[in-house]
Amino acid sequence: MNTLDRMLRAKIPSEETGIEIKRTICDICTPGPQCGVDAYVKDGVVIKVEGTDGFPTNNGALCTKGAANRQYIYREDRIRTPMRRVGNRGDGEYEPISWDQAIKAISEGLNKTKAKYGAESVVFMTGYPKWYRPWLERLAYSFGSPNYITESSTCHRAEVMSWKLTYGVEMRPDIANMPDVLVGWSCNPLVSAYPMGRNYYKYKEQGGKVVIIDPRRTPTAVQCADLYIRPRVGTDGYLANTVARLIVEKGWADMDFIESYTHGFKEYKDMLMTYSLDEAERITGVPAKDIMELARLIGTAKKAVVIPSNGLCHHSNGITTHRAVICLNALTGNVAKPGTFLPTFETFVDMLAGFKTLEEEFRQERFPKNARPKIGSDRFPIWSEMVDEAQGMDLLRHWQTKDPYPIKAIYAHGVNNRMYPQSSLLLEMAKDMEFVVATDIFWTDFCKHADIVLPACTSFERSEVKCYNPGYIVYTTPAIEPLYESLDDVEIITWVAQALNIDDELLCSGYDACVKYIYKDLEVDLDEVKAVGTLIKIPVESPPDYLKGPINTPSGKIEFYSEAIAKYKDSHGMNPLPVFEDGFDCPETEDLDMALITGGRITNAVHSRLHDVPWLRSLRPEPAADINPKDAEHLGIVQGDDIYIVTRIGRIKVKANISAISAPGEVNIYHGYKEANINEIIPRDHLDPYSGFPGFKQIRCRIEKAEV
Repeated sequence: MNTLDRMLRAKIPSEETGIEIKRTICDICTPGPQCGVDAYVKDGVVIKVEGTDGFPTNNGALCTKGAANRQYIYREDRIRTPMRRVGNRGDGEYEPISWDQAIKAISEGLNKTKAKYGAESVVFMTGYPKWYRPWLERLAYSFGSPNYITESSTCHRAEVMSWKLTYGVEMRPDIANMPDVLVGWSCNPLVSAYPMGRNYYKYKEQGGKVVIIDPRRTPTAVQCADLYIRPRVGTDGYLANTVARLIVEKGWADMDFIESYTHGFKEYKDMLMTYSLDEAERITGVPAKDIMELARLIGTAKKAVVIPSNGLCHHSNGITTHRAVICLNALTGNVAKPGTFLPTFETFVDMLAGFKTLEEEFRQERFPKNARPKIGSDRFPIWSEMVDEAQGMDLLRHWQTKDPYPIKAIYAHGVNNRMYPQSSLLLEMAKDMEFVVATDIFWTDFCKHADIVLPACTSFERSEVKCYNPGYIVYTTPAIEPLYESLDDVEIITWVAQALNIDDELLCSGYDACVKYIYKDLEVDLDEVKAVGTLIKIPVESPPDYLKGPINTPSGKIEFYSEAIAKYKDSHGMNPLPVFEDGFDCPETEDLDMALITGGRITNAVHSRLHDVPWLRSLRPEPAADINPKDAEHLGIVQGDDIYIVTRIGRIKVKANISAISAPGEVNIYHGYKEANINEIIPRDHLDPYSGFPGFKQIRCRIEKAEV
């Protein structure tokens, strides 16, 4: 083998090999880490990927998902050209058409629906990725529809609501300034967000104390926890309020802070006195000594952070549970000082970068003021007030009842029906529509129910502005040309906006003009950032003193008693205090004697997006349920047996995985497998009345061994 052959085999970039390194980002975990990637490209093909050294999120490392980007990009089921349905919805019979034909058909279909039923009858929906969302939202509003729906109807937005209801602003833990104790409540960052997991490791190496509270015995609990506390699923709220009572009773509450900066402490304290240590042990299954130790660690620390995860919101008691947990930070005065919780805000497309843009103005300035109420307004009024999106979990009810108006068309980017409880109903809804458009990278079941299907490209094939904390901006350039006839989502949205002939010159002017508008108040030249092609750091001003207020709540203070919720105490039966409520979908019976937990992350997948990537599928090739060894022995189940998971509305067949990740009486399953879609048997009426979020992590079920 000659030198050139050896260099080619080693994929060494050089003029001789023709291999170049192109800088891009991995958008698989969007918005999440958005890690920097060095793409090794030869003859327009990505032949290798590595992490970018010095990148703010990953600093040269890639997780399993990022490392599989080549297989992700070149999947066989890429949508290659615009397609038009020629068969029945769901049959997958399509013919290729030109982009001009596709855009013309879309404009005619959407405008026809608008003229016949009103703009509100058209729903604009999106799933993953998230980079184009401000443009899709503005398109919906400029079209005249308030019905912009995202997967945030089931992810992240509820925890933001909880922070704002309590603190008036989203808060983040200041781990870098070394709190004395870090309590990760239902947090599993080693799997769900590995850059944060690395922060946990770094914190421990510097002498920090980590407590993990989770019903599942996760990798983070095993590898990071100095103290691991395992409550029964759905009892976190009772545990948090009991810890709060102990902190008050022991004199560990920061009364100076409480009197100066909080509202409703008397009502909160009165509520706490109804909780007891004995009852907490009985209800949560956590030994009293561990509850007492948890209270001591939080209550006596000079600096503590109690970090709740998004997973706490995936219960029908999610908002009240999340609020019960975050109230512990205010109770101990661990707010707005180094090493505690600091106020923050989203800069651009769900990323925190420490500076403000005009993204919200860009999204909201075209909201149709005279439109009929958006979906979910009456059923979930707090969501409707606090979130500038319709609540997608009310979409199916709205479609079926036609109350207060019919839904007749869907314009979608990246929508996968498997994010919805009773997922197949969304496909039934699509069948009933007069017009459906689906844009995606890959063929999904939802795409097969659309009239027009459009091919989108990956992050390796497009340019976009990204921002990172603290104060970083990058304007990526394509590592490769868009594959086949695919286009980036914003270019597609721009074409659609132009064809619809809507009165929105800025949206119709394209991506560059829009991001320049969004960033116009910053001292940054986006043309220069684009030309440089690498990260640029801009000055970040110190935020105003949060505690000097007024805090952005009705009372102007941190609210133990939420005045925003109190408005709906009578009309919707909502409690302004973070009370513990049962979160199951039905009473326990002999037939349904176990608890089902779903929605957690695995290292090789994000929702359903990666199960068709061979390298990643090989890490967990079959859908399987994690069952505790004691339950398996009782049921006569051994590793690899076929079993049924049965809920009150249906059953699915999976493999048994005997694992201590699940406690006795509880079963854990990962979602997104099309062969065994666990969300299909999650009742669609099992929702948090405050946020509308589905109770994915707390369902009554039973396990049956399948007959051979």
